[in-house]
Amino acid sequence: MPTKLLNLKASQARWTILISYLIALALDTTALLGHSSPIIPPLTLFVLLYWCANFLDRTHLFSAFILGLFADTLYQTTLGSHALLFSTITFLMIRHRLRFKTYPVWQQAFFISLYMLIYQLLNYLFFSPVLNSNDFVQYWSMPAISILFWPVLTYALKKVSHTAASD
Repeated sequence: MPTKLLNLKASQARWTILISYLIALALDTTALLGHSSPIIPPLTLFVLLYWCANFLDRTHLFSAFILGLFADTLYQTTLGSHALLFSTITFLMIRHRLRFKTYPVWQQAFFISLYMLIYQLLNYLFFSPVLNSNDFVQYWSMPAISILFWPVLTYALKKVSHTAASD
C-alpha cells in the first residue's frame, strides 16, 4: 500500500486535494467567527504544506497564491498580502521538502512550527496588529500550538491519501 501512495500523482488525487482545501477554508472561517484566530494556526496553509510535501510532481505555488487570495478575502486584508505570505512559506517548503519527507512526524511538526513562526513574523510585519497583553501571548504561541496540530492533520490526510490510492 505505501508504494501506491508513492506512485500517486497530484492529478490522480485532484478532487481530494480540492476538497481538503475547501474544508480547510471552512474551518478557518469557523475559527475566525469564533474569535479564536490568534491561537489557531491557518489550517489552509497547513493543508497546503502537507500536499506540497507529499506530492513532488507539482510545486503548488499557484495553489498557494489562490488560497492566499481567499485568505485575504476571509480576513479582509489588502488583496495579495496573504497570497505573498502563503507563496513565501510554500517556497520555503519546496526548497526543503525532500529532506522534510524523510523526518518522522514529530520532527516534521517542529519544522512546521518554524514555518508558522516565519508566517507569524511576516504577518506581524505586514499587518502590525494591535495586541494587548492577552492577545500578545496567544499570537506568539500559535507556532507552538501548530506542533500539536501537525500530527493530527498528517494522520487524517494520510488516511484520505491511502483511500484515494486504493481506488
